[in-house]
Formats: sequence, C-alpha cells, structure tokens
Amino acid sequence: MEASVCIEQQGTVEEIINHTIRVRIHREAACGHCSAGSMCNLFEASERIIETEDNGLALKAGDQVEVTISRTLGNKAVFLGYLLPFLLLMTVLIVSNALGLKEWLSGILSLSILVPYYVFLYLFRNRLRRSFSFTIRKKV
Repeated sequence: MEASVCIEQQGTVEEIINHTIRVRIHREAACGHCSAGSMCNLFEASERIIETEDNGLALKAGDQVEVTISRTLGNKAVFLGYLLPFLLLMTVLIVSNALGLKEWLSGILSLSILVPYYVFLYLFRNRLRRSFSFTIRKKV
C-alpha cells in the first residue's frame, strides 16, 4: 500500500495461536525526538498489542514485521473512540442546560450518557474487530 493511504508501524511478533498473530507495536510520542523530550514527562512511549489473522506468512515469535492499516480505518477508529463520544457529551450538556436543568445535573447527565455508548462499543467489539483489519508483512 502507498504511504498516503495507509498507516504503518514496526512491530515484533509476540505469539501465534490458532491462526491469530499477536504483534507488539512500540510507539513513541510525537515529541520523542524533541531536544527537551528528556525533561518532559507529559507524553511517554507506549506499547500496544494488536491481533490479526495469519495470512500464510511463515512467521514465528520474535520476527520483526510491518503492521499496516488503511488511513480510513484509522480515521474511523478516531471518530468512534474520541469524536463521537465528545459530540454526545457536548450535545447532552447543551440540551440539558437549554432545558433549564441545574448545571451539576447537566454535567452528571452528560457524563452518564457515555456509559451506554461505551457499553455498546464493548458489546459490538467482535464486529468492530472484524472491520478493523491489520495487514502484516515480514521485514527483510
């Protein structure tokens, strides 16, 4: 895939179980290359583990791989994880204030609307997992 239509990360194969490959991705913060990065502890490097289907590559634990996801799926993940919950929260807050509810009640109501949203995401996690497919290829 072209770099303009996909997001690539470097990773290490952790394990392969029942045609599912677990890959550990080491991500550094965007400010990791800043000259003041050693003094700033706001953002730290983090590691993520992703799972993908075995696509017939002869991989084993410890192999270095490139993990790719399309940019549109990355944007969809940002929308579902950050933008939509923010829009729900702000909509409920503005509507409840417009209806004349007390501020503290509006705040609690707007925060509580996120509970069913994240429960919904949790219940449909398997369907979402199928739609967010990662492609891996062995590094040479």
